[in-house]
Amino acid sequence: MTDNTARLHGEALTLGYGKTPIAENLSVAIPDGHFTAIIGPNGCGKSTLLRALSRLMAPQRGHVYLDGEHIQRFASKEVAKRIGLLAQNATTPGDITVQELVARGRYPHQPLFTRWRKEDDEAVSRAMQATGITHLAAQSVDTLSGGQRQRTWIAMVLAQETAIMLLDEPTTWLDISHQIDLLELLRELNQEKGYTLAAVLHDLNQACRYATHLIALRDGKIIAEGAPKAIVTAELIEAIYGMRCTIIDDPVAHTPLVVPLGRQRQ
Repeated sequence: MTDNTARLHGEALTLGYGKTPIAENLSVAIPDGHFTAIIGPNGCGKSTLLRALSRLMAPQRGHVYLDGEHIQRFASKEVAKRIGLLAQNATTPGDITVQELVARGRYPHQPLFTRWRKEDDEAVSRAMQATGITHLAAQSVDTLSGGQRQRTWIAMVLAQETAIMLLDEPTTWLDISHQIDLLELLRELNQEKGYTLAAVLHDLNQACRYATHLIALRDGKIIAEGAPKAIVTAELIEAIYGMRCTIIDDPVAHTPLVVPLGRQRQ
């Protein structure tokens, strides 16, 4: 049953593009105070769901609720004060420095005809410090490595000072070292700073290690949701991905570790 008390949730959503539905009658909640990983095979509706929850797309039927109100009733600037979004394949707006890009996260908080304020400077500084990019402030975003660039985008979202952050495939294109750095940063933001996070992740073992809550999708339907230790079984992974596996204890994190068995050989 969907938690209708969660700040961000959707009820009876039909999502799709044109006449092609991706999800029908889908109800989902992003639990407050958790790091939620949305998992599932390609094309199952993960990114589409995140787009609907962030109001980048409108449901064909059903409603997304933010703080008890239909999200469509809020002005865009008001949504941006409450939800920070790191979209997939975010593109840099021209030749811009790291600090200038992070500063764009302050736009929702700036009244019309108001100059840059001390509180804006402080928010940008906190965001850059939290993501470890203060030393890159004057550098062009175009010159950054993939990991540095992703941290810069996250800093921009942090500068919005929203309690909810949605991230669509934040580890894509990063090498394994930068993936772990980024996921540890997100876990820190959740556990030490109190952010509510939801991220689309493809790596099952990373999702199990870093997230506190999983939403497992297949064909636009929620197959299971809950804490990784409570729901991740070999039967669930086979039902979602059609992949035979065994589940063992991660020797470092003591979370479920998915080990594929591969194809059966005669």
